[in-house]
Amino acid sequence: MRAAAIAVLALAVVWPRVRPVRWLLAVAGGALLVAALWDASLSGRHVEWAALLAVVVAVTIWWAAPLVHERLASPGVWLVLLGSVGAVYLCVPETDHLREVAVVMAAGAVGELLLRRRLPAPAVVAAAVLVEWAALFGAAGQGRAIVGGLFALAPLVAVAVVPKGGRWRAEAVAVVWLGAAAIMARTGGVANSLPPAVVAAAACAAGATLASLAIVRLDRR
Repeated sequence: MRAAAIAVLALAVVWPRVRPVRWLLAVAGGALLVAALWDASLSGRHVEWAALLAVVVAVTIWWAAPLVHERLASPGVWLVLLGSVGAVYLCVPETDHLREVAVVMAAGAVGELLLRRRLPAPAVVAAAVLVEWAALFGAAGQGRAIVGGLFALAPLVAVAVVPKGGRWRAEAVAVVWLGAAAIMARTGGVANSLPPAVVAAAACAAGATLASLAIVRLDRR
């Protein structure tokens, strides 16, 4: 089921040609991802609310990953994803599977360096969805770890959302949000309950947003 979810989301980047249908396909891929995690990580753990959140995050990174792939100098998107894996590692209780996930991200970065060209966008989307799966699986049904793990993907979305600018703008925003993800992971991500995790996520997002706005303003001068 996990492989099917990753494949569907990666396929939806390039097919079909009708974009609204691709969005529907991406939603279906997000639903498959939730189905893959339901019994092991979500059902009966009082975190069923995370199912809808997981679909929203899956569709969001499906949209964001190709944009970030274009905006960051190669192999920037793979390094951002590797940083996200690191943030996930800092907050989830189950970490054994993260080594393999980190190797995939590192292999993507090395591949682009060796080939001296970008890998296809579907490969980046597949990798991003793998990171989301790793975050939710590693959270083991703990609400605070789910919030921390999913927040680790915020850098990808932030780079996609920030308007295009100078060459360093996207890289600077990525660094800011990776720092915020690490801080969130070691505060709210390891809190004793869900409410402090939500508060920490909101605080880290607010701080990173202000820093991003400052970067944009400086870049326009």
